[in-house]
Amino acid sequence: MNDDTGRRELVVSFGAGAFVLRYMRERNEKVVLIRVWHSKESRA
Repeated sequence: MNDDTGRRELVVSFGAGAFVLRYMRERNEKVVLIRVWHSKESRA
């Protein structure tokens, strides 16, 4: 994800798939998780 909101995504391998973590970093270096989902999840 590359936009002006500061949100980022990290893909973490897990078994046959992966988890996707959407997060942002605050000014005080705190990391805030916004959303977590499995890569095989239907996101339609």
